[in-house]
Amino acid sequence: MLHFSKFLPLYLATNVLALLPEAHIARLDEYNQAPGPLSLPNLLEVQSVGDLENAWSLQGDMELEAGRLVVKKNLGSIWAHDTLENSKDEWTIEVVFRNSEQVEVDDHLFYDTNGFAFWLLDAYGLMLDDFLNFGGPKKYDGFQFLINNKDRRGLKIFANDGEHEAVNVKDAALGGCDINYLDSMIPFTLRVSYSAKTNWFKVQIDNNLCFKTDKLTFGNIPRELRFGVSASTNEVSKEYWEVLKLNVYPFLTENAIDDHGIITGGSIKHITVTDKQAPTHTPQITRQSLMEKTRQFQESLQRESAEKNGGNTQEGTANFDSSLTDISTKLAILEEMLNKVDMSKLENLESVLDDVKKIQMQQVEVLDEMKNRYNKFESLLATLFKEVSNTMSLLHERVVNEIRDHLKELSILNTKVELISTNHKSFHDQYKSVTESLTPNDSSEFFNVVLKWVLLPLVVGIAVLATFVYRLRKDIKHLKLL
Repeated sequence: MLHFSKFLPLYLATNVLALLPEAHIARLDEYNQAPGPLSLPNLLEVQSVGDLENAWSLQGDMELEAGRLVVKKNLGSIWAHDTLENSKDEWTIEVVFRNSEQVEVDDHLFYDTNGFAFWLLDAYGLMLDDFLNFGGPKKYDGFQFLINNKDRRGLKIFANDGEHEAVNVKDAALGGCDINYLDSMIPFTLRVSYSAKTNWFKVQIDNNLCFKTDKLTFGNIPRELRFGVSASTNEVSKEYWEVLKLNVYPFLTENAIDDHGIITGGSIKHITVTDKQAPTHTPQITRQSLMEKTRQFQESLQRESAEKNGGNTQEGTANFDSSLTDISTKLAILEEMLNKVDMSKLENLESVLDDVKKIQMQQVEVLDEMKNRYNKFESLLATLFKEVSNTMSLLHERVVNEIRDHLKELSILNTKVELISTNHKSFHDQYKSVTESLTPNDSSEFFNVVLKWVLLPLVVGIAVLATFVYRLRKDIKHLKLL
């Protein structure tokens, strides 16, 4: 019996060599796949809700907070003014959302009111003021992609014709899958893609397949589709919903084409075999996903094992020889392919990697230097702040003391002024009383008395004194002559 485990390393090496150029091309395509003009702008750069009103309509309690659209209570929604480009041809829509539910406070019990929905609807007759269906319309013509905790924890896809009110129960859903979004506080990416030429309608959660069908087409819809996002939460609950990003691409993105896995509860419905048509966006190299390659390899191992166990000895020997021949042929082809590989390119790649490592080391050194400078600058700022604080404290204390001294001096001066004013008033009152008590006759009589008893004796005294001084000087001169 042939043991394929011996050739497993060779198979893996072949896959790695095949993936190296594809990874480079995928990296280049990633830069070229920019979102279209219908996408939400970078919410971190949006200053207010008013900046969104030119292209979007916000309803209810949808608010902008710290680079995200949030519904913390009641109902809220956001709808694009313009319809979806290429609605009938090819497109991809990605919505990045997050839930704040906490199991320990029983937020998960509000499954009838708490939910998040993405909408693809016919724009005709759309009533934006209808919030009863988790922030969206109760009657609608199109699709509702609902995420809540009722019946199953995860995504449920509903369709309506606009004639009946929505019944959001598991049995009425087209499909869905389980998502453990509760009590996680991590963002999830809901991706919806459609292609008329590749004949698929696909729903993914974080690059994992949730729902896919080839029985749905938008080729006969009368109008382009309109899209939006809504959310609702009970006021008693502490749960809230966040919209972090909404990107619209007028083509199938690489992530929409490749599936990393199938989510539990996910489904692929009504898949039929059809002739493959050329896609509108042709990549430079046609490639399969890792999942597809692994599946094919496992199927080949199972077929070989079944053939070996089911046949007789002669048939087994013949199959063994034919398998060895096939393996030898494939090894020869592989050797020839390896010989054609330009080793100089690998050497150039190695030198480029060395240069990249050197640049990274230089960047690390620069970052360390910047970190050291930042720490020094931070310590210097702390020292300066401390000195400025001390200086301001001393200055404040001096100013307060000077103001207190000034107020004290003003108080003393005010006391003295009041005392002078009081004395002046007293003198004025005394003078006034004396003046009022004297009559005109008394004044004349008083003047005669003063003249008789003061001025006359004063004149006589002055005359006597002058005579005495004159005689004294004369005696002094006489003595000098002697």
